[in-house]
Amino acid sequence: MKKTRIFVLVLVLTLIAAACGGDSDDTTTTAAAETTTAAAETTTTAAAAETTTTAAAETTTTAAEMVELKVDFGVDVEAKTIKIGQLADLTNFAAFAALVNPIIDGQKMYWDYVNANGGIGDGFMVEMVTRDTAYNPQQHIAAYDEIRDQVVAISHGTGSDTNLSIAEDLAEDHMILVPATWYSGWTDTNVAPGIVHTGAPYCLEAMSLLDWLKDEEAKGGNDAPTLAVASLPGDFGLDSVAGALKWAASNGIEVVYDGKGKILPGQDNAAIGSAIVESGADMVFVTTTPPTFGEVYGAALQQGFEARWTGAGPTYNPAFIGPDSPIAAPIQRDWYGGFYSKPWGSESAGMALIHQLYEEAGSTEPLKDYITLGVVEAMIVEAALRKAYANGDMTREGVFNALYSISDMDFMGIAPPENYTGSTADQVQRSITLYRPNQEDLLAGGSGAVIVQEDFVGPTAEAFEFTEACYTIEG
Repeated sequence: MKKTRIFVLVLVLTLIAAACGGDSDDTTTTAAAETTTAAAETTTTAAAAETTTTAAAETTTTAAEMVELKVDFGVDVEAKTIKIGQLADLTNFAAFAALVNPIIDGQKMYWDYVNANGGIGDGFMVEMVTRDTAYNPQQHIAAYDEIRDQVVAISHGTGSDTNLSIAEDLAEDHMILVPATWYSGWTDTNVAPGIVHTGAPYCLEAMSLLDWLKDEEAKGGNDAPTLAVASLPGDFGLDSVAGALKWAASNGIEVVYDGKGKILPGQDNAAIGSAIVESGADMVFVTTTPPTFGEVYGAALQQGFEARWTGAGPTYNPAFIGPDSPIAAPIQRDWYGGFYSKPWGSESAGMALIHQLYEEAGSTEPLKDYITLGVVEAMIVEAALRKAYANGDMTREGVFNALYSISDMDFMGIAPPENYTGSTADQVQRSITLYRPNQEDLLAGGSGAVIVQEDFVGPTAEAFEFTEACYTIEG
């Protein structure tokens, strides 16, 4: 273990303010007045249009042939509208609202772009129907019940426990939902039909991150690093830590502190930071919310502790390296991050498009990488809608079937391609992007994430036989 003497004055309170600050007045981004469509399936004649199923492609009408288009919920053929839902944590800044608001901003930018370039099929315009669920299962259920017959798909759902609370309803409704959560159960084809996986699941992400940290320790001459783990309870923490512990067992690494499930929002988590310090760990894997990470990390810093820290993507918030953050220097030294899409500084056709949309929208949103996640979510639903239209079936079930027939989902380079066909093992994503936090990049207008390696898969993650969820959510 390496130590350094550093100050911390009222660190925890300041850190939480930096990590969670934001405007909570924006509780809905509903794009249009809502109407309830008839539940009965209808068949309507529409003009055929030849389209590609890759994201962001403009539609090109090549014939005036009339086809039969089946619709039921959320698609109005006369008005030429398609309604897409979002069940988002927009106001619970003690959880993930600071990260989710830019996701919804990214979706709005992208759907506006799709609409401006001809919409879906022969001119269907996409409208967002957004509800604030405040990361609360009861509010999530109520919001879904409110919009379920108004939308044909849901392009965002915050949280795994919240989404699991409506999983049976989603399956019954043949509704697809793109979750802002990387629980490994979404890739397990037996867990929750309709909840669409995207990005590497938490447990495989953990393996790749720790492979990276182990290599960094070896470069410094430490061939037998020790590991401390700590997390929230529930899927976010326990699925992630399950991967970390499987990694430790596979690599013969000693776990000197096991704090899985011990981080509890609303309670004093400084003791967990102290326990990590006492363990003397060389590497620390923590998966929690940004505010509670501040409590744990802050307590460790107060005691002069230095180690390599990492954890699931949503644990980290770029506000940690903001100009007023008291931990900007140590977090740049200590944090080794991974992400599910490519950071703002990457180069691709998709990233160039997102930069353009960001500028055209006049956005000043600093959490730019979460705007990218919103675009990825929208692209998934867009591809399903385009294929469903081409199939002549834009019912909810038609969109569901269209999505799960796509084996080469393309994101224009901003995220690894996805496969939604075949077995659990066929569909699993293993690639992540490695980055280090960098305040200079943030202050220069970047996202504060300097890319170390794109499309990284650690050797442990590569070798792991993924056939089912690493952690089973009970409930």
